[in-house]
Amino acid sequence: MANAFAVKRWGMFAIVSLMFFLITGASYGSLGVALPFMMQELGWSYTDAGTGFTLLGLANGLTAILPALMLRRFGIGATYGIGGLAMAGGFVLLATCTAPSHYFIAAALLGYGFSHCANVPGIHFINHWLADKRSLAIGAYMTIGGLGGVAGPLLVTSIQAFTHAWRVYWWLAAGAVALLALLASILIKAEPEHAPTEAKASKANDEPHAARVYQTRLDWHYREVIRCPQFYIIVAAMTMTLFCAITISTWAVIHLRNFGIAPAVAASAMSIHAALNAASRAFGGIISTRIDPKWLLLSALIAEIIGMLALSVADNLFAIAVFVLGEGYGFGMCFFATTVLLINYFGTKNNPEILGTLNMITTLATAGPILTGIIGDKLGGFTAVFYAYAVLLLAVAVTVALMRPPIKNTMAVR
Repeated sequence: MANAFAVKRWGMFAIVSLMFFLITGASYGSLGVALPFMMQELGWSYTDAGTGFTLLGLANGLTAILPALMLRRFGIGATYGIGGLAMAGGFVLLATCTAPSHYFIAAALLGYGFSHCANVPGIHFINHWLADKRSLAIGAYMTIGGLGGVAGPLLVTSIQAFTHAWRVYWWLAAGAVALLALLASILIKAEPEHAPTEAKASKANDEPHAARVYQTRLDWHYREVIRCPQFYIIVAAMTMTLFCAITISTWAVIHLRNFGIAPAVAASAMSIHAALNAASRAFGGIISTRIDPKWLLLSALIAEIIGMLALSVADNLFAIAVFVLGEGYGFGMCFFATTVLLINYFGTKNNPEILGTLNMITTLATAGPILTGIIGDKLGGFTAVFYAYAVLLLAVAVTVALMRPPIKNTMAVR
C-alpha cells in the first residue's frame, strides 16, 4: 500500500507542478516576449501593450481569494478545471485576436485562470498529500514553476523563428493548458482517504524540524490571522519584493541599455536572473527545516537591497552580476519563505484563504512599473527609483528581523 500511495501522490504532484510550470511560462514568461511581434503585425501602441499586462496582474491579484472559496465548495479538481478552462480561453483569444479589446479580455482571463491554477491550490495539495515532505515539496513545486519563466521566452522565440507566426505559440499554449486542466480535474483529489500510518503520523508535525525552527501545532482561524501583525509583516515583505520584481521585468533591460550595455548582455542577465530565482526556491526547500524561514526571508530582503543598489549603478559587468545574484536569489527565496512562514505561524487548515489574501494584497505591486515610468520620465532615468526601493526594502528587513512568532488568541509576541 505504501508504494501505491507514493506513486499516487507523487504522480499528482507532477501534474500540479507541471501546471504551475506551464501557466508561469506561457503567461508572465511569454507575453512580454510575444508582444513585439503582435504589436508589429496588428499596429498596437505601447499603451495598448501595457494595458493588457496591467489587466493580467490585476485580474490575477483581485481574484486571488476566489480559489480558496472554490476549494472549499467544489474541491481541488474543479478549481484546476475552471482555472485551466479560463486560461485556455485566454490563449485562444490571443491566438485569434485582431483588436486590442480581444487582447484585454484575454489578459483578464489569463489572470483569473492563473490565480486558480497557481500556488493556492498547489500548496493546498501539498499540505494534504505531502505533509511529511512539506518543505521539500514546496521548494520543488516553486522551483518547477519558476523554471517556466526561463522556458517561456525561449519557446516563444524558437517557435517564432521556426514558424514566423506568433499565433502558433498561443494555440499550442491553449492546447497544453486545456489538456493539463482536464488531467488535473480528473486525477487530483482532496485529502487522501487511506494514507500509510507513517504519513498520517507525520502530518501533524510535518517534517522533523530543528528546535530553532518555529512551527505552530494549532490551526489559526482566518479572522485571527488577519488581525495579526506578523501576517502583515510577511505581506509587506512579499509586496515590496514584487514591487522590485515587476519593475525589473518592465524596465531593467531599458535601464541597462541606457547605461550602454549591449542588448544581448542585458537579455542574458535577465535569463540568469530567472534561473537563480528558480534555484533559490529549491535551496529554501532543502534548508528550511534547519534554518527558520524568518531568517531565510531576511536573507532574501538583504539580497534584494544589494541587488537594487547594484542595478542603480549597473554600467559594468561586475555590478550587473551583483544585481542578478542579489535580485534573483532574493525574489525566489522571498516567494518560498513567505509561503512557508504562513504555514509555520498559522497552520494548514485555513492556508488557502490566508495565501489568497496575501496574493490579493500584493496586487499593489502592479503599480511599480507605472510609478517607475512616471518618475523615469521626470528624472530622465531610473537610478533614483532603485535607490528608493532599496531604502523601503531596508525598512521591511528591519521589521522582519524584529518579528517573533505570534501567540494564538493573545496577539502577543514572544
